[in-house]
Amino acid sequence: MVVTLNYRLNIFAFGNCNSDPHCEKNLALSDQRAALDFIRLHIRGFGGDPENVTLAGESAGAVYVHAHMAMGAPIRQAILQSGSLYLSPPIPRLRAEDLAATIEVCLRGLSPPGGPVSTLQNAPVELILKALADVGYSSWYLQMEPGLENWRIKLGHAERLMIGDCEYESAFLRNGVEKMTDDFIFRTFGLSDDEGSLLKSESASLRSLYGIVPGRPSSCKTGTLDLLNDVRFTIATEDLVGQWRGNGRQVFRYLVDEANPWQPSSRAHHTVDLPLLFGSYDLSFNPGATRVSYTMAEKWISFVAGSDPWDRSKYFAFGPLGNCAVIDDEGFAARRRKCHCDAIRSYGVDRVDKVWLNFAKGNISLEN
Repeated sequence: MVVTLNYRLNIFAFGNCNSDPHCEKNLALSDQRAALDFIRLHIRGFGGDPENVTLAGESAGAVYVHAHMAMGAPIRQAILQSGSLYLSPPIPRLRAEDLAATIEVCLRGLSPPGGPVSTLQNAPVELILKALADVGYSSWYLQMEPGLENWRIKLGHAERLMIGDCEYESAFLRNGVEKMTDDFIFRTFGLSDDEGSLLKSESASLRSLYGIVPGRPSSCKTGTLDLLNDVRFTIATEDLVGQWRGNGRQVFRYLVDEANPWQPSSRAHHTVDLPLLFGSYDLSFNPGATRVSYTMAEKWISFVAGSDPWDRSKYFAFGPLGNCAVIDDEGFAARRRKCHCDAIRSYGVDRVDKVWLNFAKGNISLEN
């Protein structure tokens, strides 16, 4: 039995961000939790089992699923496709207040002459959307709230987890990176002024590892996308797998390496797993993609039904070229930049993540 959820988006999902502890934050999470509570209360009447709920999401949806896990949602299983709270961590309250204050200032300037001053609480939707466009905000985030504190160490109540990534997740950041110069990329890889950031020797090693060379813009841009992919997807996924295994819980790790069937040169980019999984398109023109699609559906159904879709001490690879198989650590290392990830861990993931944050400040575009 499948239940889909609707919830608020963008700033309308952000919620109140002042310091009043009674003001509700993260309205999208609240919408989703209300749906989960409804399911637990009523799903038996539709033939379902309220004690056997699997919560699944992809990209931002996976971020939300991970958040519900950390907040102790009453679920038995979870599926995280191409995302987790490591991809988009909750932002601190002061940062949330700053974002909202910027919108409030813009709204005041857009207030109708002679009318009431426009605020986030009373402005019509059209005016809020104009304010968002005027200040250039296109993405909003989860706010930190008590239930999300220490989320990195919270496993929640789920007993089983399926988790994985695509080979080229960072494709959705490409437009923003393409606008960067090789000089900017070289300097950003070398930022080492703040406390806790990379040492100069570490920055030099990181540049070498990712091909960040002055005068080679293509190599610099490719290396930047590779770094963002490794930090926010590959390492995050592997760390969650290790955390679950270390706590004796069942976790199934997969890799989607099947290229976009309509444009293979786009590789196995972010979200390519969705059309493959759901089989909503005619893929008969691409036998390899068809095999992957059938196999993904089979494995997902097996997991949701409570069976082991593969040996959980291994990985399962979907693609490339239609090949689907269980792989070991050596097979994983052949498909992901394991040596790069190991180097990042040796420097400290949080310290390397500062490089990502410096790239993200006003430079990352989701419009691809």
